[in-house]
Amino acid sequence: MKKIVLLLLAVMMLCPVLEAQELSGVITRKGKPKKGLVVSISSSNETTTTDKYGRFYFKNAAPGDILQINVTKRKAARIEVSDARRLRVYIDPNDFVLNNGVLEQRLPYMALASADTKLKGTVVEREQFIGSGLQKVTDILRHHMTGISVEQTFMGSTIRVRGVNSVGGDNSPLFVVDGVECADVDIDALLPVESIERIELHKDGSRWGARGANGVIEITTLGVKTASM
Repeated sequence: MKKIVLLLLAVMMLCPVLEAQELSGVITRKGKPKKGLVVSISSSNETTTTDKYGRFYFKNAAPGDILQINVTKRKAARIEVSDARRLRVYIDPNDFVLNNGVLEQRLPYMALASADTKLKGTVVEREQFIGSGLQKVTDILRHHMTGISVEQTFMGSTIRVRGVNSVGGDNSPLFVVDGVECADVDIDALLPVESIERIELHKDGSRWGARGANGVIEITTLGVKTASM
C-alpha cells in the first residue's frame, strides 16, 4: 500500500497542474493604445473590451486557453495562453506582434466569417482559416481549436487533447480523414491546408472504440463535399 501511495505522489509531481490565473495585457497600434477592441477567453467564453489605455484583464485564464482579439469584423488575433501573465500586442495592418515578456514574435491574423465574433470551440470551418496565411494543419489546430495542445519540437509537432491522458501509453489523438482512420500519421505531410473543408474534435472518441481513447480529430476535405453534391 505504501508503495502505491508513493507511486501516485510521484506521478502527481511529474504532471503539472494547469491552474487558471489572472491574465492582462496592453494592445497598441502605431504606438498608441487601441480602445474598444473585443477580447475573449475560450475556456469561459468571457468577453471584455480594451479601455482607453488599450488594456484588458481576465481573472481566470489557464495555459492552453485561446485568447482572441477581434481586430476587425473580418480578422482576429488568436493567442494560446502560456505561463506568461502580462502580454503586449502590437497591431499592424497585415499581422501582429506578440510580446510575452520573454519572447517577441510576429504572427498572422485569423480570418473570420462575417457573423463570427466568438471562438468556434471544437469545430473549425474552412472560412475561418482560408486566407489567414496558415500553411499547416497543426497551425490551424493551434490557433483555432479549443481543447488541443500543439507543441513544436525539432522532430515535428506533438498533438495532445487536453484532459485526455493515457497512463504509460501514447497520448496522440486518432485522425480520421473522410471517414478513414489515420493512426501514427504526419498530418501536415498528409493534407494540404487548401484541401480541408472542416475539422472537428471529439474528446470522447468511444465511437471509434479503443482507437479513439485519446480523442479523435475528424477532418472532412473538399473532395468529399464535391462528391456528395
